[in-house]
Amino acid sequence: MLAGDARDIPLVAEFDRVLADVPCSGTGTLARNPEIKWRLTPEDLADLQSRQVAILSSAMSRVASDGRLIYSTCSLEPEENSEVIEKTLAADTRSFCLLDCREELNRLSEEGELALKDTDSLVSGKYLRILPGVHGSDGFFAAILEH
Repeated sequence: MLAGDARDIPLVAEFDRVLADVPCSGTGTLARNPEIKWRLTPEDLADLQSRQVAILSSAMSRVASDGRLIYSTCSLEPEENSEVIEKTLAADTRSFCLLDCREELNRLSEEGELALKDTDSLVSGKYLRILPGVHGSDGFFAAILEH
């Protein structure tokens, strides 16, 4: 077991697959956690975004060539989702690209690994975006980055 700060991963190894499930505001879970809307401030989103960008950048440094990284949150806020991806890719010096989640969802559906056949409802642009009230679950966001 390894304990450390995800903004400064204490490893030198690179991995083919990396998951960055970052701390977030949790706005995708408002139905189960309504108190979030009373304690969340605009300053919280700015602080979270700063940490999320740092964690994502650190995780990207551990992805091997031709490897993939999944960035995910249980937030519905663009500040924690697409804006984090855009900021991090703009500063990227290792040549990552954003993949279209629709292609991966279609592959999973064709292979019988995904029960939902309407994958279009899960996608917003190139991102996975699961919405409460639409998909019968909490809200989630994910992006696939490839090195």
